[in-house]
Amino acid sequence: NGQQYIYIRIACPVDVKVSHNDETLNSNEENLSMRTSFGSLSFEENTSEYSEDDVDDRVKILRLKADDNYDISIEGTGRGRMNYTIGFMDENGEYSDFRKFTNIKIKKSTVIDTVAAKSKNTILNVDEDGDGKYDLKYKAGANERGEIVDYSYIIYIVIATVGLIIAAAVFLIIKKKTNTRKRNG
Repeated sequence: NGQQYIYIRIACPVDVKVSHNDETLNSNEENLSMRTSFGSLSFEENTSEYSEDDVDDRVKILRLKADDNYDISIEGTGRGRMNYTIGFMDENGEYSDFRKFTNIKIKKSTVIDTVAAKSKNTILNVDEDGDGKYDLKYKAGANERGEIVDYSYIIYIVIATVGLIIAAAVFLIIKKKTNTRKRNG
């Protein structure tokens, strides 16, 4: 019918929730919702070796209409490693842009926020311990594997700058004291 979709596949013991225009897709059994006007949620059995008896580790498959942006919340329900794939259709209706995030560590306290949108990059914000602060940020562009975005270089730049300022201040203080002693002595 010409409608393009965003395809999302999430493999791991997690629950996924997509809210849009007062409707929600939700994989949590207590709030299960598999169809909305903007898309659908389905399940397939997980063929990985990882499994806890009391945890639903089925693969979650989302198909969302591609004409909008969707906030996606992923919450850990057990321990494991998550694989997250998001695919976008081209003008011919073929999925030609797949962004894959693999082996992301999941615990029951893990919360991941992302946006499903046709954009230059897909970002996964990961709160590993559920404290409300993102601990990791993964990024992938068209047909790329997700990589951790490393901002540690900024810390080194700040430390180096502060160190230079302190060294300059110490140098000026010593020079001033030396000049004062020469004048007085």
